[in-house]
Amino acid sequence: MFYRVEFIMPKHLSFVLKLALIAGLFAYLIYRALQGSAFSELDARSVNIPYLLLGLLFNFVATVITIVRWRALVQALDVKLPMRDALKIGFIGFMFNLSPVGIVGGDAVKVVLLARKNKVPADRATASVVVDRVFGLYAMFVLGLIVLFGAGFYANPSPTARLATHGLVILAILTTIFLSVVVAPASKNHWRERLAAKIPFIGGVMRKVTAAMLVYRNKKKILFLSFLATFFVHSFFAVSLFFFAKALFGPAPSLIDHFILYCVGNVGSIIPLSAGPFEYFLDELYPLFDIVGRTAFEKGHGMAIGVAYRLATVIVALVGVAYYLMSRDAVKEALNQEANVTQPETVPDDNDHKLVE
Repeated sequence: MFYRVEFIMPKHLSFVLKLALIAGLFAYLIYRALQGSAFSELDARSVNIPYLLLGLLFNFVATVITIVRWRALVQALDVKLPMRDALKIGFIGFMFNLSPVGIVGGDAVKVVLLARKNKVPADRATASVVVDRVFGLYAMFVLGLIVLFGAGFYANPSPTARLATHGLVILAILTTIFLSVVVAPASKNHWRERLAAKIPFIGGVMRKVTAAMLVYRNKKKILFLSFLATFFVHSFFAVSLFFFAKALFGPAPSLIDHFILYCVGNVGSIIPLSAGPFEYFLDELYPLFDIVGRTAFEKGHGMAIGVAYRLATVIVALVGVAYYLMSRDAVKEALNQEANVTQPETVPDDNDHKLVE
């Protein structure tokens, strides 16, 4: 049985508020872009189609690698997950990620489908998604710090650059602590599970999820390979962003600069909105970089490139739409069953620890 968390805010109100935030942020970015030359420059030149296709290709390959990485984490829990099922669940989850509920929506769908349609224990399904998400973010933070300090961008006096640098450092420290807890040696008093059990409202759920996640303590090879694969994922996404900049505006910041722009821009994506923060950070940061062969980018250029990148993710998500249409009834049934389930609060017992012995 999949363990749900009921939030105080009604889901319809949350949906409306997030949609309003996305619309408001984009309206602000478009208004600001109209004050500059970004849109007029796009009208005045032809878009480089080969670069657009290259950007789309790198975006698609990176997305596939994320799904393959998640499948490896699932199988590390002694769960069989055929590649065809992993691709179907992964792309459907990716499709749901583009909804205004943000990253949580797609992850929740993956857990439900994995638990109900592939008969994976719910706590292990949840653990695979949580570890996959944390490793994806952690590798991005580490990559971001490498390029930030390696290229000297950390010394940029811009408030946005300083905020992003400090944000990356803090997030990298927090995720390092989290992963250290997961892979730390076992303890007889099960302090991690007991600590998770004290979390208000969701303690019983988090205790079981924590116990499942601790299975990865003995899967260090899988964790290392997952971490390594994630570097390729984020590198491919950064290359994708670079090609979109070249396609739209010709001369652009260097490839290394786009690694910085991608990692720093995604600091804003920690906010659970499907669009908006990433484009905002790009729009703020692009004018900070020197470009050979053209005048500096102005406000509006970064937003245009961010929107092109976002549209590429929508095109890639069409694979998830196809999977969803082919198995729509089964997906709806699983989601409706989950929506009708109310999980009573459970009293943890010592048998739960058998999962991590």
